[in-house]
Amino acid sequence: MNQDIFPARVRRWLFTTNHKEVGILYLVTSLFFFIAAGLLALTMRTQLSVPSNNVLTPDLYNQFVTVHGLLMIFWVLSPFAFGFANYIIPLQIGARDLAFPRLNAMSYWFYLFSGVAIIMSFIFGAPDLGWTLYSPQTSFQFAPAIGLNVGAAALILIVVSITMSSVNFLVTMFKMRAPGMKLRHMPVFPWAILVTIFMMLYAFPSFLAAVLLLYVDRAFGTFYFSSIQGGALLWDNVFWFFGHPEVYIVLFPAIGVIADVIPTFTRRPLYGSKYVIGSMIAAAVISFIVWGHHMFVTGIGLTSTKLYTVTTIAVSLPFDVMVIAMIETLIKARIKLKAAALFALGAIALFVIGGITGVYLASVALDHALRGTYFVVAHFHYIMVGASIMGLIAGLYYWFPKLTGRMYNETVAKIHFVVSFIGFNILYFPMFLLLDMPRRIQTYAPDTGWGPLNSLATLGGFIFGGAQVLLFLNLFLSQRSGPPSGPNPWDGWTLEWSLPSPVPAHDFDTIPSIAEDGTYRFGNGPGYPNGLAHIDDSKVGNGLAYSHLEGLTPWPLVMAFAAFLFFLGLSIGQPSSPTPVSYKPFWPLIADGAILGVISLYGYSRERFSVHEESHVESWPFREVPNVKLGIWTFLGAEVIFFGVLIGAYFFVRTNSATWPAVGELFSIRNGFAMTLVLLTSSLTAIMALASAKIGSRNGLIAGLLATFGLGASFLYIKATEWIELGANGVFSVANGLPATSYFITTGTHGVHVVAGMCMTVYLLANTVKGRYTKGDHDAIEHFGLYWHFVDIVWVFLFPLFYLI
Repeated sequence: MNQDIFPARVRRWLFTTNHKEVGILYLVTSLFFFIAAGLLALTMRTQLSVPSNNVLTPDLYNQFVTVHGLLMIFWVLSPFAFGFANYIIPLQIGARDLAFPRLNAMSYWFYLFSGVAIIMSFIFGAPDLGWTLYSPQTSFQFAPAIGLNVGAAALILIVVSITMSSVNFLVTMFKMRAPGMKLRHMPVFPWAILVTIFMMLYAFPSFLAAVLLLYVDRAFGTFYFSSIQGGALLWDNVFWFFGHPEVYIVLFPAIGVIADVIPTFTRRPLYGSKYVIGSMIAAAVISFIVWGHHMFVTGIGLTSTKLYTVTTIAVSLPFDVMVIAMIETLIKARIKLKAAALFALGAIALFVIGGITGVYLASVALDHALRGTYFVVAHFHYIMVGASIMGLIAGLYYWFPKLTGRMYNETVAKIHFVVSFIGFNILYFPMFLLLDMPRRIQTYAPDTGWGPLNSLATLGGFIFGGAQVLLFLNLFLSQRSGPPSGPNPWDGWTLEWSLPSPVPAHDFDTIPSIAEDGTYRFGNGPGYPNGLAHIDDSKVGNGLAYSHLEGLTPWPLVMAFAAFLFFLGLSIGQPSSPTPVSYKPFWPLIADGAILGVISLYGYSRERFSVHEESHVESWPFREVPNVKLGIWTFLGAEVIFFGVLIGAYFFVRTNSATWPAVGELFSIRNGFAMTLVLLTSSLTAIMALASAKIGSRNGLIAGLLATFGLGASFLYIKATEWIELGANGVFSVANGLPATSYFITTGTHGVHVVAGMCMTVYLLANTVKGRYTKGDHDAIEHFGLYWHFVDIVWVFLFPLFYLI
């Protein structure tokens, strides 16, 4: 693809793979979505400001509520944090970039196009049932507009983006730390991101599986969420297994920012920093056994209720440790009340309020009384906006000089904090008092008495929203004409402050090393203790912020756009009749997306893009594991959760069904055994291909790959004939709805993975014919084998589930 069709400045931002520029793209885009979500919120508050208002119709109000929530949760909070992570994490751990620069760029473009899709959903009738997308409201009976399909496609794209980013950061932080930088030497912010990544890798595959089941139910008439055996309880379990950890996924990065800001402006190390890190890990683990407290009102069993009450209270204890550590750091400190410090302190105060009010919801009795009221809205926003957004704004002011090389206007920034803090509390604190006002209502009668508090909250909303105008004006004007900041205006203690501002494209002229006492050393110099001192005449980069020209690539953008077109084509089709499996997708868009995707995959694979890997880096506990292999292991770990949730959904509907077809009644054991034998044999041929590559046998490698491809094709052929036969015999009917639903979705998803593996074999065969992989460069064959064996192992579980039990 010819990149010269774009001006150099445009080309730099469209095709960059530099972690700092990708980080800035994340920050700018997340702030744009922040504005969009804020405008939706202000319109909603205007609607609720007085009784019997008619600014918004009920349907439009519910669409605003839903898209506002989705934007804030998925497109603002985490991307805002990962904008900082992209820019700052490699600097703080002494790396020149992330492990997989092209994958990093691709994760951004998937994020951007997913956001475009969720906003486009308004064209087709946006989702209108709340950001939690509760079943059965998601069925066509209650939500006929295809905007929900587009929203589901947007959610699938954002989860793909998050998975790519998570794999990239985990490999970077485990494999690319500067020499001597043990995990215990990392600042709290990288630790917060690392814990967040592990949570994402366990939580988001669950959500992806849930959205996939929802999408297929709506598009093809399956029965997972429209049946009483699955329905609301299945969605609640799968969604909240993701949903409650998601609260901490968006919170931990803000805590990491605060833990960097407070020591800098108090001139004291963070009190008990290792206990803060340990508490984050403990909270992350406990968060995965808390989801049931969102289901107290669904009638779950007494034992489960007691368990989730205990875990809900237990998860608050690690946060007590974090707050106490930050307060101890502040005691007797002479804190410099810069804007970053003010926002950090404000975030702590608001988090305490949000945390205390959350403990009330651990009580079953109080949860029954408060669950559907504005008390929960207030509690939720004190955490999500009060702690997370305010903490991230602290990071925006803290690292703005590093990102731009200029200082912002401190007076305007302090006014921004004061107005924001006052406006926030006027907005949300009255909601604690609206104990009897239901959530998700579009208007209310004058005699309810809710008018004054709603009017006050609306006033606070406009104050808080207006304050953000100061933020954007201040930063926009300052990056253009603010005074130079110098390399370290805050006398910061972490490694990024040892570099010029803005940071040069390659980050470090010399990769630093870290001594046991925490001293940073560059080359043979005397070392800079904890990054405190920056020698003005030192040669650390040239101060230029431009990308390496060899780091520009168009294919991440093209691939993301192809996926956007493909999923949009799948989403904007509608069922052509009420009967199941009668779906008419928009084929022109699907074809465009597929063709463009093939072109981009070809260009991506053919592109000469080398990633320099530093030697002698700190990489415990994966010192002997190559970067790509660790990335594949990480990805397959997420896949385990994804298939685990699909299999768990099967067990859920099966154990809740009074009857189930007998073994062999619906699905042929002979076909299942044949497919199992074929796939297990394909694993053997994949091993033979790797063995041939290791001994330098080109013909053996080609034979092994051809055999693997042929066996994969045989598996798909048997599967296709079985599907056609089942369809002809009317298996996919209301009478067999759940068995057929679980079978077609689970084995179909597995089949897509088989197709992906066969595409890999085609790529490997093409390169083998050109003479690759037989001269010691057989890593790609080994990585393919890991994926293929995983796909085969999944089928080993599916075969007995559907054919033998």
